[in-house]
Amino acid sequence: MIKEDDENRALIQEINLLFQRSKIQELHQSSCEKLQQKVTTLIDLYYEQKRKNAKLIKNHNSFLKQIDKRNIAQNASLSKKDMMLRQQSKMAAMGEMMDAVAHQWKQPLNSLSMMNDMLLDDFKRGSVDEAYIQEVTELTHMQIAHMINTLNEFRTFFRPSKDAEDFSVTECLESVQILMKDELLKNTITVHVNIEEEIILHGQINEFKHLFLNLLSNAIDAFNEKDIQNRSITIRTYKNENHGVIEFKDNAGGIPSSVINSIFKPNVTTKSDGKGTGIGLYMSSQIVQKHSGTITVHNVDDGAMFTITLKL
Repeated sequence: MIKEDDENRALIQEINLLFQRSKIQELHQSSCEKLQQKVTTLIDLYYEQKRKNAKLIKNHNSFLKQIDKRNIAQNASLSKKDMMLRQQSKMAAMGEMMDAVAHQWKQPLNSLSMMNDMLLDDFKRGSVDEAYIQEVTELTHMQIAHMINTLNEFRTFFRPSKDAEDFSVTECLESVQILMKDELLKNTITVHVNIEEEIILHGQINEFKHLFLNLLSNAIDAFNEKDIQNRSITIRTYKNENHGVIEFKDNAGGIPSSVINSIFKPNVTTKSDGKGTGIGLYMSSQIVQKHSGTITVHNVDDGAMFTITLKL
């Protein structure tokens, strides 16, 4: 190939010199034949290269189609996996919520049973009058109202919202505290809520209840795993320019450095075997991202702080 290129250059130089000197007659027959052969060869090479380019383009397009098919299949697989994780998260949350409802109903049911027994005993002793009946009735209605409120919150939590709506973070937090009230009392956890500025969000309120429930449940589990005393959770809300910020801080000992950077990934958990699914915080991060926000965590003092930042 190098030799042919050299011959081509030499022939072209010879022809240029002859034309420059106006010695057309010196273009002998052999040179013309060589020129014709070279032109024919170049034309053949051109069409051969054109065929090769067409084949390369065809192979390239075929390769791209295969890549597209693989990407479509992979995206479908990831979407299916994400749906499975969401379902697992929902089922885990449902189990936790059923436990919470059972705990919250246990106390008022016991109270109702005791009041019924007391009413019968007091009637036999003749100490029942209108004022006594009025007092028992009010206490009974109060306990029943508490049970109904808990049940309504439970039903609302798992009823999917069809449309996004405006809701206040304060209202959402109060709802979750009602659901978790007895669970927090049972585990002797004090919750401090500091609403510095009211934050109104637009989205799915039940998803945010799920998010807050996950954070509270994780803190409860951390307290119990590490046997922490004087347990407290502080929730703070405020605004930073055009963003709303929600902070969850506990004194449950913090998150191990070995997992803190991957804590929002699926199947990552700090809980002992059989006690954690590893999807709660992953789903929490998905909820925040869906609403154009970010969630981060870092260890502070003797616990961990989760910071949720949402665009208003």
